[in-house]
Amino acid sequence: MWEEKVYKQNLHLSPIGGIKLACFLNKGVGVLTARRTLPHFTLVYVTRGEGSYRDENGLNLPVRAGDAILIFPGVEHWYGPKRGETWDEFYLVFEGPVFDMWREGGCFDRDRPVIPLRPMDFWRDRILSIINQSDAHTENELLRESIRLQELLADITQAGEEDLGGDIAWLERAKAAIAATMDVRQAAQQVDQSYEAFRKRFRKLSGRSPGRYRTGLLMERACQMLSEPGVLLRDISDELGFCDEYHFSRQFSKTVGWSPSEYRSRIGRDPM
Repeated sequence: MWEEKVYKQNLHLSPIGGIKLACFLNKGVGVLTARRTLPHFTLVYVTRGEGSYRDENGLNLPVRAGDAILIFPGVEHWYGPKRGETWDEFYLVFEGPVFDMWREGGCFDRDRPVIPLRPMDFWRDRILSIINQSDAHTENELLRESIRLQELLADITQAGEEDLGGDIAWLERAKAAIAATMDVRQAAQQVDQSYEAFRKRFRKLSGRSPGRYRTGLLMERACQMLSEPGVLLRDISDELGFCDEYHFSRQFSKTVGWSPSEYRSRIGRDPM
């Protein structure tokens, strides 16, 4: 049975448009109807399985893990895994005047709705960097979210036209340097860049700042420690370099969405 996780659902969009819905579908079966037409754009990124895409323009294209499908409003289409099989996918529903301008200006290639995006970890992280953020509420937040989506779409449409291998290799080096030093300025020195240049390039390629990436690593370690019986919050706070338990708990709640005690309760671990 398929399972769906909703990451983002915006009831209101910025004046230029933005994301209406963003989800992850586990064990999906694709479009069940023979053909369908949508009133909005949809970006699908397949992370497991293989199948095909067909549309009213006569296209019949294979799809496999690591491929994105860009679906246009008003185009009758069908996509899904092989008969009797399933696949996993992220999908983003978006609309608005700015994306209509992209289509009218030829920024989206109608003849190329299936776009290979590899390595998969790189593109999955790019998508998650947008949809995994807290919900946007103010007009300014919605506008910034729309701009981040446009940056992602711009990189996707250029994929295959430009060699992103160098950028991806650099990002992996940068992530490894941050993980090794847990100091973003030292990491910048390790890849022979000024901190400002390092910060800008890291953010452009990953969708988040080096500092936020470092915080994510710390919270991953915190989750591991919270799953171990007998480890006190004071111990975790000290090991991860927080000044006290309060600041650690506050950062954990902000990043993970649950307090440390709530997290422990959910995974069935209680401090001794």
